[in-house]
Amino acid sequence: MGFSPLAQLLNGQRAPSDPVVIAGGQPLSYELFARSVAAVAALAEREGRGRWLLGMEDAWHFSVGFFGLLRAGCSIAIPPNHLPATLERLRHEVDGILTDTTAPGHHLPEPGDSFPDPSPLADGTVAFWTSGSTGEAKCIEKRLSQLSAEVEVLEATFGHRFEGDPVLGTVPHQHIYGCLFRILWPLATGRPLVTEVCGDPDRLRFVMGQASSPALVSSPALLARLPNLVDLDHFASAASVIFSSGGPLATADAIAWRKWIPKGIAEIYGSTETGGIAWRVQSEEPESSLWTPFPDVTLAFEPDGALRVQSYRVGPEALRMEDAAECLSDGRFRLLGRLDRIVKIEEKRVSLPELEAALETHPWVHRAAITRLDGARVILGAVIVLALDCPPFSAEDRRKLGQTFRRHLAHDFEPVVIPKRWRFVDELPFNDRGKLTPQALAALFAVSAV
Repeated sequence: MGFSPLAQLLNGQRAPSDPVVIAGGQPLSYELFARSVAAVAALAEREGRGRWLLGMEDAWHFSVGFFGLLRAGCSIAIPPNHLPATLERLRHEVDGILTDTTAPGHHLPEPGDSFPDPSPLADGTVAFWTSGSTGEAKCIEKRLSQLSAEVEVLEATFGHRFEGDPVLGTVPHQHIYGCLFRILWPLATGRPLVTEVCGDPDRLRFVMGQASSPALVSSPALLARLPNLVDLDHFASAASVIFSSGGPLATADAIAWRKWIPKGIAEIYGSTETGGIAWRVQSEEPESSLWTPFPDVTLAFEPDGALRVQSYRVGPEALRMEDAAECLSDGRFRLLGRLDRIVKIEEKRVSLPELEAALETHPWVHRAAITRLDGARVILGAVIVLALDCPPFSAEDRRKLGQTFRRHLAHDFEPVVIPKRWRFVDELPFNDRGKLTPQALAALFAVSAV
């Protein structure tokens, strides 16, 4: 099967026996998918169209619910998580709820004998919530045509990298990256998707071992840790392609992964508001750190260096990103860090990414993350993951490590901007989207000092 625009996914051109998803190791067919979609559409028409909350944890249920609600002419709101409190809060903003949790709402109806109307779907709206990594999460609406345009761009850019089936992921599908890469793109191209979120390393290894050259949709946080958690040399099968989004993958991690994925990891830069903006595949070549815009994206740069993005997928107006960037003559660009990560400490401006990069040049530092700590006076706190090969440190030694790292930073930074508080952790507190939020970092300093 070739590419099918999302609006035409129900046109009946796909073979009834084609696998759509792999659930518990078993394929579920397109015929079952179509009949299940028809049952959801009938439910929504019977209960009343309008805006429905699609609170489905299972990827099969989500896929069926997504296209069933659109077939009925409903608009969709996808909650940022499936916590009961979240669904309860949002239930007052919608006309119906489709859920597979214990929250109140309609569950997936049993598939009947009828098939859905094969005519193209209307250009309905689908609402996502941003991660809220730099503030309160916002609701962002996308049209089905915008999501379909992104899937088409992804297939044109990366389709040749796929060598086998299925598509599996370590990221949830309720956010736009997981929804596009784990659900909508596979459905549009006929690649079966694994319903399970394989975030547990041992489970991921098992599921990958059951597939033939699968594609993996993941995040920098897990990809950085995975080589130390499982024996990748003994995977029964290797992934043909790996995608990463949610933040930049460290160059050292990207290069290390080439041992198992010779073609490298395809990183996606974007946001809920913009969708995918650009991509890169890092290697030992210095220029591989540059980002290549997707062909339907036009970029501009504001006076303060902020990136401005324009495309059909963004909407009618160009959107300013809070990321500073530098444009090259060939159209590629270099990200310089978030503008909101430049803070002022006692009238001195400092770039937190610069501080983090400087700390990571110390041989004892594997990862560093710095956050602003507000109090009687504003100071910086540093969270450190120590290198695996650094000397063993006692609790007393660790208390002195901050002094060691302060001296290391003193070569390049004024004393006032050097972190005053330190925490040493086994892993940075990334969330399920692979995001490292200021709130999560600050929470580490709410406990007694280490």
